Formats: sequence, C-alpha cells, structure tokens
Amino acid sequence: MMKRYLLYVLFGLAVLPALGQGVTDYYRVSDNSQQYNRLLTRYGGPQIRDRWYVALDGFVRTDRAQLDNSINGLVESTLVGKVGWGVVLGWSYRERWMVEGGYARMPIHTQLAINNTSPPLSLRATNDRNAFILRGKRLLLSTSKPWLRSGFWVSGGMWAIPNSGQEENRVSVNGYRFQGRWETPEYFRLTSESRNSSQMTALAELGVEYNVRLSNALDLGISARKLWGLGDAVTTDVTYTANRMASQQAQLLGAGTGMSYGLTLRYSYAARRHQSNVLEIQGKSRLGKN
Repeated sequence: MMKRYLLYVLFGLAVLPALGQGVTDYYRVSDNSQQYNRLLTRYGGPQIRDRWYVALDGFVRTDRAQLDNSINGLVESTLVGKVGWGVVLGWSYRERWMVEGGYARMPIHTQLAINNTSPPLSLRATNDRNAFILRGKRLLLSTSKPWLRSGFWVSGGMWAIPNSGQEENRVSVNGYRFQGRWETPEYFRLTSESRNSSQMTALAELGVEYNVRLSNALDLGISARKLWGLGDAVTTDVTYTANRMASQQAQLLGAGTGMSYGLTLRYSYAARRHQSNVLEIQGKSRLGKN
C-alpha cells in the first residue's frame, strides 16, 4: 500500500509542470521586447518615412561692406566676424531630403578703418540684426548605412532681412594723418553717417554640412555656408576734409556677403515609419529563418 501511494506522488510531480505550461505556452515564442528594440534601433532607420525636428544653431558669421572710394588709401572696408544664433523647425523625408525654416539673430555690418592715423580708428554700423531663413537640403553621401542620417549634405536657401530704415548715429572724427616719413602730419576731419534700408533685403545661401546621428532623437551638424547679399541693408556715407585737399566722399554698402561657420543640434520629436516588419528586413527574420 505504501508503495502505491509513493508511485502516485511521483507521477503527480511529473505531470503537474506539463499541465501548468499548457500547449499554447509550449509553442509560443518568448516575447523579448528588449531584443526587438535593439533590432529597431539598428535596422529601423530605413523604415522612417518622415520626421519633424527642431534645431538650435550657433555660428560665426563674417561679412565685408563694399567701399567705392579709398580716399587715396586713407580708408578701407574691413572684415567683421560676429557670433550669431538661430532656431529652426524642419521636416525630413525618407532621410534624404530636408526642408526647414526659422529665425536667426544675424547682424549685417559696415566697418570703416582709417589708415595711417594716430591712434588707429575704425567705425562700425549694424542693421537691425533680424533674419528669417527658408532652406532645403539633400543627402549626398551617407556614412551610417542603413540609418542614412549621418553623412554629407548640400543645402541652399534664402534669407529675408527686414529693415526699419532707422538712421544710425552720426560720427565725427578729428585726427592727424601721416603721409610720409619726413612730412609734417596732416590734420583732417572725417564725418560718418549710417542708415538702414527702409525696404526688406535678401541673402542667397549655398552650404555643405556633415551631420552626425547621436541617438534616435538627436543629431549634430557641422556646417560651412557662403552667403551673397541681394540688397544693401545698411549704408555708410563718409566725408573727408583736410587742409591740403578738397573734401572727398566715400560710401560703404553693407549687403551681408560673407561666410558662416556653425554647429547645429537637432531634436526629432515626431517620426512616421513605413508599415513593415523590422524582423523581415533583407528577407529573413532576425529571430529565425522563414
């Protein structure tokens, strides 16, 4: 009798685990969400149809005004380099095309340097510093296939520069000019008057950028852009008077032509993917053969 009870107990211990697992659980593939997320991160890039992003730009921009008269080498237009910033909203299509638009704090200058004077002098004028951009981009070469987001891009765009027509301060400078080593210094008076355009002007842009994908949501871009001014945003009129010659006139026209070098940090806040299974990329499942 005791042997019979022991046989029942051993039989129950063998059968209960099988009953607890069940037929459905026995044939079910384990749900490994972490593995799926890794596959999505690694192979899901090409499945992105489009995404929206916001970007913060920081850049150094240079520009030089055009001078029509150097007054016998007394004055020249010098290069100005200033730090600027901007924010844009953008849309990416299939990780190959981008369109973005936004605002930047980006001044346009005229800067007049007076040569052979003691002490050296320079006069600078600036427009209202506001600018609005609309830019398109195209991927040239990917360095992170299959994601595509890291790589070299070419861009082109147009800047709209609103101007207030506000008149800048009038500046008058008195000094001595040294024309020769043994000659007596010449006393002169130079008057500068700057004004902003009363109409909107524009800039054309052409640039290259290397974009680095930092994560699913963050990108970092390094850019260099050439800008051409399509209108004079700020104008400076100069009058030079000296003892040994009649008064002369010169004019500087600041259109904003120059270069821009910057860094861009992008945050993607929305993305849509193609309706396809990431486990079936390249025709086979990553969890097993079809």
